[in-house]
Amino acid sequence: MASGYRVPLHRETGRGAWDSIRAFVFGLYLCSTTDGEGDLLSATGMQTLTEAKIAELLGVSLYTEQQHEHIHGLTIGQVGGPGWELVQLLKTLLDETGKVLVDGGYPNLGSFVAEALKEGARAANEKGDPEIAADVVLERVRWCQFNHRRQSVLCRILIRLKFPSLCAPSLASKI
Repeated sequence: MASGYRVPLHRETGRGAWDSIRAFVFGLYLCSTTDGEGDLLSATGMQTLTEAKIAELLGVSLYTEQQHEHIHGLTIGQVGGPGWELVQLLKTLLDETGKVLVDGGYPNLGSFVAEALKEGARAANEKGDPEIAADVVLERVRWCQFNHRRQSVLCRILIRLKFPSLCAPSLASKI
């Protein structure tokens, strides 16, 4: 996610794509509350995030500055540029992910993952094969209509951050 924005992210934030997205997700977690602004990682919270809040958490600008064509010394700020493009991608990703979770009856991504992990554990116990648990979790992600590549990437990022034990070397290629 955001690998095409590596250079602009380094220029604006001093971090690369992976580290910027990780910091963004961590910022979502830190800014989430049960009152006031709300839980930004909830299904509805993902849908209510504004472009300004996303830009703030990423540490990027939504504007580019250009010299005025006719007035020397006058700089005009216009919406656009790589920071704005990345914010638009993340806004779409969060809106779509929140919608899928709401439509599926999940209050947040964590409840979806927890249910998938329980299903995986049941399948592993029934079949006697612990490797099946990861397959069930991944199939559950696919089943829940995370059919856009961007959403799959967000799921993988959040799963890796929230459940690092799922990312053992033998499972890393699957997640």
